[in-house]
Order: sequence, then C-alpha cells, then structure tokens
Amino acid sequence: MTSFYAAVTDLPVPEAADSAAVAPLPRLPALERLLARGERQPATPDWRRWALATAGLAAPPGDLPLGRLLAVAHGLHSTAPDDTWLAATPVHLVAGLTRVQLDPAGPVALGATAAAELAARFAAEWGGETCALHATGPHLVLRHRGALELATVDPELLAGRDIAAALPSGRDAGPITRLMTELQMWLHARPPAATRRPVNGLWLWGAGRGALNGAPRWPVLECADPYLGAALHCHPGTADRSARIVRWHALDVLGRGEPFVSVDAAWFAPLGRALATGELDRAELHLGAITCRLWPRQRFRVWVRPRPWWEIAA
Repeated sequence: MTSFYAAVTDLPVPEAADSAAVAPLPRLPALERLLARGERQPATPDWRRWALATAGLAAPPGDLPLGRLLAVAHGLHSTAPDDTWLAATPVHLVAGLTRVQLDPAGPVALGATAAAELAARFAAEWGGETCALHATGPHLVLRHRGALELATVDPELLAGRDIAAALPSGRDAGPITRLMTELQMWLHARPPAATRRPVNGLWLWGAGRGALNGAPRWPVLECADPYLGAALHCHPGTADRSARIVRWHALDVLGRGEPFVSVDAAWFAPLGRALATGELDRAELHLGAITCRLWPRQRFRVWVRPRPWWEIAA
C-alpha cells in the first residue's frame, strides 16, 4: 500500500471566503474535484499535530512541545526541569495605520551563523537569569524559567495578517507578550546583519510541555520542517517507506513569481493523476479546517458537482 499525506499550510481559505462576493480568488479545478469526491472531516488547524498523528504519535492538548523537542534534539538541557522552551522565529513586522501585520513573505530565514551570532549577543546583553536564547543550526529556541501556561500561534500561518488576535494567550501570556515587545525594541536598535529581509522581532510559540506518546511508524518526511525532524529524532520508532508526508507552501510558488492559480497544476492535478493510475492507494490532504481522504475509486463519483474550493475547505 502506497500512501501519501500532504499538508497545505497557507491556502488562503478565510480570505477567499470573505472576499468571494466581491472578488474571489481563481478557481482551482483539480483541487475542487478532489474535495468534492473525497471523504472530508473536520480537522485541527495545527498541521504538525495531524502529521504526528499519521506517524502514530499522540500529543497532549494545547501547544505542541515544539520548542522543547527542538532543544532536546540539539542536545540542549535545562538544570531546572520545569523550565519552558519556546521556538523563537525571526519575523519582520510591518506597522500600518490601524494594525501591525507579519510580512506577507512570512517568517525570515536565518543562516546558522546569523542565528549563533544573535544568540551570543542575547547572552551578552540580556544576562540569562530569566531566559536564554539558543541557536539550533539556523533556528532559535528560547528557554524561559518556570512552567508557563500558554496558547500560541505558528507564525507561518500569519503571513500578511494582523497579529493582534494571534498574540500569546493563557495564564502566563502577559510576561511572554511583554518579552516579545522588548525583543522588538532590542532588534529595532540593532537588527541582525546579513539577512535577506529585515528582522525586527522574534515570534515566541510552541511552548507546550507535555510529552508525545505512542509507538511511531514514521512515513518518509519530504518536508524540511525542523520540528517534525526533531520529533523524529526524539521518537524514532520504525520507518514506513511506503508512505510520505509532504508540506505544500503557497509562498514557495508565489515567491517564484508564479500566479496563485499555478498551485493547481503543481500540486493537485498530479495528485489526482497518481490516484487515477494506481500509483497511490490512498492520500490525505490537510487543509487547515478539514482533512480530505482520497482513494482511487472516488474518481468515479462524477455526479458530485465541484464547488469553489474556498466554500468546501472553509
């Protein structure tokens, strides 16, 4: 059995649904056929939780422990077991007249050298009694003293969006939100050098503390996600070479100067063909609010009329 799992992390479903009456986005016929004929179910919007479940790992409610996983995978440990680890993602925040939004190009990628330099500068200028910043290759994690209860949002889901409703929430949100503001002022005074895009903030998220549980059987990870890679390192289990997990990112397509509609030919049309020819026995799409399970036989459901993708996926 050959299985295929794909997470489409930034398909602009809410924006398309809101603007449909005025100027909807282009139709995506291949995606719409798959959604119309497949088996749709409500899903958690956290695609990594879905990916971990496909590998056989159950995560506790709330934030995934992504900061902790990344720290442990890179040999970082705290002398106080109750400390909280958070992912610290470099971002470029854009201030408008009425809102602050994350750059539409998404988070800023640092090289390993730039990340190490920023972590060293943090250690020299912030002291490290309450929190410490560490580089894990090109990525950053922040250790905060004490057990924090937080709900946070993946910054990749915020590209081009107002950040006000996505700031940390929960019992200990206040100190972390203030810390993020202080980090903005720190980086504004002296931004990291040698970055392709400006960095004026560190987005803190992934503060979960609970452990992942299960006996994982990992599909091949065809996505360069450091947090899934860290989960695989910490919970290696066994390998399932007959299945693959990929992540499709619209920003990758748009960043090449291609129109949005090209995602249909790049992703969904080949998936439909692979199911039709028997190359795949099954597939599953994660589209934020829903998952869609697909089998080859469903192509014969020709009586099901496709609807605009933003209506089905909303």
